[in-house]
Amino acid sequence: MCLKLYKGGIAMEKKTAVKIKEYIVLGVSAIGVYIGFKFLSPLAAPFIFAFGFVALFHPLLERVQEKYHIKKGILAASILLLFCITAGIGIWCLVIFAIQKLGNLFGQIDLFEEKFCIFVGSCCDGIERKFGMDGDGIESFIMERVNIFIENFQVQVVPKIMNESVSYVKNIAGVISFLVIMIIAAVLLAKDYNEIMEKLREREEFKCVAGIIKRVLGHIGTFIRAQLVILLMISILCAVTLFLGGFESGIAVGLFAGFMDMLPFVGTGIILMPLAFWQILNGYYTKAVICVILYVVCALTREFLEPKLIGEKMGIFPVAILFSVYAGVKLFGVFGIVKGPLALIIIDEIYLFLKDRKGVCGNEGRTE
Repeated sequence: MCLKLYKGGIAMEKKTAVKIKEYIVLGVSAIGVYIGFKFLSPLAAPFIFAFGFVALFHPLLERVQEKYHIKKGILAASILLLFCITAGIGIWCLVIFAIQKLGNLFGQIDLFEEKFCIFVGSCCDGIERKFGMDGDGIESFIMERVNIFIENFQVQVVPKIMNESVSYVKNIAGVISFLVIMIIAAVLLAKDYNEIMEKLREREEFKCVAGIIKRVLGHIGTFIRAQLVILLMISILCAVTLFLGGFESGIAVGLFAGFMDMLPFVGTGIILMPLAFWQILNGYYTKAVICVILYVVCALTREFLEPKLIGEKMGIFPVAILFSVYAGVKLFGVFGIVKGPLALIIIDEIYLFLKDRKGVCGNEGRTE
C-alpha cells in the first residue's frame, strides 16, 4: 500500500514538473516573440520583406536570367520598383478622391447643420407632446453642447493636425527609406540567394526554424484566405443591399463598407452607422433601418463564417484571434492588428515545437 502511494507521489511530481516546464516554455516563447516584435521587427522589417520577396520570386528570377541573361538583382529591383510605383499611384488617387469628397462634404456643412437643427427640433417637439417636458429647453441644451463641441474641434483638433505636419513628412521619409533599404537588400539577396540557402541548410538549427516558419506561413495563408472570403461575401452583401435599397452610389459605398469590415471592433459600422444617421436627417427612415439591419447581418455573417474558415482549420478559436488583435493594438499600436494574430500563431508553433521535442517536457518527440 505504501509502495503504491510512493509510486503515485512520484508520478504526480513528474506530471507537475512536466506542467511547470510547459508553462516555462510558453512564457519564454511569449517573452521572446514580444521582444522580437517590439524592438527587433522595426529594424529587421525591410530585410524580412526583402528575403520573403526573393524566396517567393527566386524561381522566376532564375528562369528569366537563364533565358534573357538579365541579372537577378536587376530583375528584383525592377519588379519592386514597378510594384512601389503602382501602389504609390493607387494611394495617390485614393487620397485625391478622399480630399474631393471631404471638400464636397465641407461645402454642404450649412445644409447639414440646417437639417440637423430641424431633426433635433422635431425630436424635442415630439418629446414635449408625449412626455410634457420642455422641448425648447432640451433643444437649446443640445444645440449648446453641439456648438461647444464644434468650437473645441476648431480650436484644438484642427491646429493640432496642422502642427503635426512635420511628423507626417517624417513618416513619409521613413516609408521611402524603408522601401529603398528593402530594394537594396532584395538586390543583394537575389544575387547570393543560392549560396546563402546552401549554408543555412547545412545547419541543424535552420531545419528547426524552417519547420516552424513553414507551419506559421501555412496558418497565415489560411487566415488571409478566410479573411478574403469573408470580405468578399460581406462586400457583395452590402453592395447589393444598398443598390436595391436605392442609395446613392450604393454599389461603391457597399464595397467600401465591406472592405472596412477588416477593421476589428468597428467593421462595416464605421460606414453604415453614419450613413443611417444621414438618412434619418434627410427623413429617409426606411433606409436608416436598412443600414442598421445590414450592419447586424454583416456582423452575424462574420461570426458564422470565422469559426468555419479559421477556427476549424487553424485550431485556434476566433475569440483567441480577437484577443490577439486587442492585445496587439494595446502593445504595438495600430500595427498590432497584424502583429497580434501573427504573434499568437508564432507563440503557438514555437511552444508546440519545443514542447514536443524529446527531452524538453518529458515527451518522446513529435510524430508527424
